[in-house]
Amino acid sequence: MSSQLVKLSRIAGWIAISLGLVHSANTWFVIGDVASFSAVWRGIILFMYVAAGLGCLLAGGGMLLSTAISIQKTKAAHHIYLISATFMLLLGIGAPIAMRNNPFGYISLAVGVFAVAVALLRYRHSVISPG
Repeated sequence: MSSQLVKLSRIAGWIAISLGLVHSANTWFVIGDVASFSAVWRGIILFMYVAAGLGCLLAGGGMLLSTAISIQKTKAAHHIYLISATFMLLLGIGAPIAMRNNPFGYISLAVGVFAVAVALLRYRHSVISPG
């Protein structure tokens, strides 16, 4: 895999991790906002909020794992990256649908599209020059 694809893969991974860290850290501020909801809705909202942040962290971690020098030229690394990028894209598609006024939803969509584009480039590069 070319060094440029490794760099793009790492960029996508770090952006996803950054988004997940910001989202997870912001949970403390959201707790006060959801206090006015009923206990059931409060639990659902907080669970989904934390799950979305952890999902971004997981996707970014998978993308970064796939760039590790020891495995980056294996098929498994490409599969890990593709699964992580697809997961980030699914988070990104759902976020603007669920939260139209939240700019982080659109940012996660852009990150997901970017990550999947890199995954397709990785796949194309591995087909052209295997190994």
